[in-house]
Amino acid sequence: MPDDDVLKEATESLGVLPETGMERAKGIVLVEGKSDVTFLRHAASSFKQSGVLPASLEDVKIVPVLIGGCGSVKHWVTLNLANDLGLPWCVFLDSNIGGDPAQVLSIQKRKKEVEEAGKVFFATRKREIENYLCPDLIEEITGVAVTFTDTCDAKKIIGRAVGMKPDNVLDKFWPQMTAERIISRSTYHDGTQERIELIEILSDIISMTR
Repeated sequence: MPDDDVLKEATESLGVLPETGMERAKGIVLVEGKSDVTFLRHAASSFKQSGVLPASLEDVKIVPVLIGGCGSVKHWVTLNLANDLGLPWCVFLDSNIGGDPAQVLSIQKRKKEVEEAGKVFFATRKREIENYLCPDLIEEITGVAVTFTDTCDAKKIIGRAVGMKPDNVLDKFWPQMTAERIISRSTYHDGTQERIELIEILSDIISMTR
């Protein structure tokens, strides 16, 4: 468990409140924003309930910690603090594939640096976490049919279609995604092999503390 003084420094520097479970953490996932926390926690809990995964993030005391944009100074302060805490940690970010090429390059650079530090860096295969939402679910809830691809700005497209701020889209719809739908929306093909991205990512994150 982290030393109290280091924990105090980390929580003050990150703005992490004690109720996030940081003081009981056995591992950390560094994420960009609050929607990423919802995304990972709900997917892991859904997979546990359906028997796909043995545990949720809460079960293994892995705490998502917000770091802001990957180019920010806070990002690098956080990486140092994660090391200081003496806990296993990894990074999970949107790939932004199909978006701003400069952002894509920045993320690839961060990935290289994190991996050179011996840690795991997960970047989504789709552009952003909102691209994993199920259009059928959105229509069931809102009555609005919406279409988006894996690499378009799904957050803005969905927000505009249903009359909602783009930043609220994930938190509104993702908690209502079933394990079956999450699996369907994160399945991809690697050659002839069918793989499920979010099960792979969350399996790796959950096993981080073993």
